[in-house]
Amino acid sequence: MRWYHSLSLRLLFLFWVLLFAVASSGYLLALWFSKPIAPSPVPAAVQSSLAPLLSDVNTFRSLTPGRLLAGDYRVAASLAPSGQERLQLDRSLSASHRRLLLSQLEAEEPQQLPIGNRMLIGPFKLDGYSLLVTRPITADEREQQVVSEQQTQRVQTLALLIGSLAIAILLGAWLVMPLRRLTHATREIAKGSEKPDLKRLPKRNDELGELARALSTTAYDLAVSRDAQRRLLSDVSHELRSPLARMQVALMLSQDDDDGNEREQHLGQLGRDLERLSTIIERILSLSRLENGLVKLQAEPVDVRQLVSQLVKDLGYVDAQHGQRLQVHESDDWPVIDSDPELLRLILENLIRNALQYTDETIEISCQAAPASYTILVRDHGQGVPEDQLEQLFTPFYRADPSRNHKAGVGLGMALSLRAAAVLGGHIDARNHPEGGLEVAVTLQRST
Repeated sequence: MRWYHSLSLRLLFLFWVLLFAVASSGYLLALWFSKPIAPSPVPAAVQSSLAPLLSDVNTFRSLTPGRLLAGDYRVAASLAPSGQERLQLDRSLSASHRRLLLSQLEAEEPQQLPIGNRMLIGPFKLDGYSLLVTRPITADEREQQVVSEQQTQRVQTLALLIGSLAIAILLGAWLVMPLRRLTHATREIAKGSEKPDLKRLPKRNDELGELARALSTTAYDLAVSRDAQRRLLSDVSHELRSPLARMQVALMLSQDDDDGNEREQHLGQLGRDLERLSTIIERILSLSRLENGLVKLQAEPVDVRQLVSQLVKDLGYVDAQHGQRLQVHESDDWPVIDSDPELLRLILENLIRNALQYTDETIEISCQAAPASYTILVRDHGQGVPEDQLEQLFTPFYRADPSRNHKAGVGLGMALSLRAAAVLGGHIDARNHPEGGLEVAVTLQRST
């Protein structure tokens, strides 16, 4: 992830920009809102009071910076048409206002403007000479300066408040609003929503976008898990209800019937239903352990051909007809792999038992090898399964078309095989064979 996609780095950069903006805003706003000092015409009373002193050429030439003219008027700068010291400036003023003094000397008409606590007046010109004078600022002029500074400060404060409010709104829209959206989405998930309203958050490239995408995936997974649990509970209750009802009937009839043969028949039915209940509970527990990752692999070298042969013998021992119907193809494709023999046997046994239950024809078991994997095929020669039902074969408690269901089990065998194959790192597919019947393929990776 690039650095500008990181929310943490973007927040650090944003806060740095905010601090920099706050630090520099005072200076920038002062430049923006402060009014430049504008010269004003010299009052006629001032010109008339200085005219007698500045009308004589000799007196005018003799005036030097710092010299007191009359009252509070003092020379600030003088400019002669020629000479080594044609420009003379008051030292105290030239240190901080040199450019202003030079600019004022070049003015065409006498003007006055405040500099600090004094008023600069001039230039007064005579016979090619120019002169600037200063006087102290009056109380009215000082009060006017204070009022102007206060207005400038108020404008700066208002601008800072508006600017900080705008930044806060931007931060809220960029950061706080997505967090509120995530909070609302979490509440929607808690209420059972499969698709919480996250707006455009999942399209973001930062941590908030990653969190939104994870939240969306979690909502879907929780909805699927919740639906699966409800369906499993419904299916389990349905599957257990039938044998329990038959057991209750068989028990009552066996207690009321004095005929030994009929009592034995009732007890036989009771035993079969108990066995069926035991099978259902065992399969449910096995499915639960697989789905919750409680099964740990015990890998060891496994000769797949030998495992299949032993499985066929075991099934034939229980029912000789089963052994006669099972046909194992002899080939060189049967591998020896590192795998869990119990899980692998569970997969194949459930698939083979399922085929035996749904058809009376021959069951073919073969293996096809590939460089990186191998596939075990279990094919029956029955009627097949409708194409729209193939994907449902691996759903817990699902049983196919009743026309093939003359000896159906509890509907957990295929689901168990699918989960066990996933634990072994493989997958199972079912399809109708082109020549008839259902073919189930177990594809597992070779050991590395």
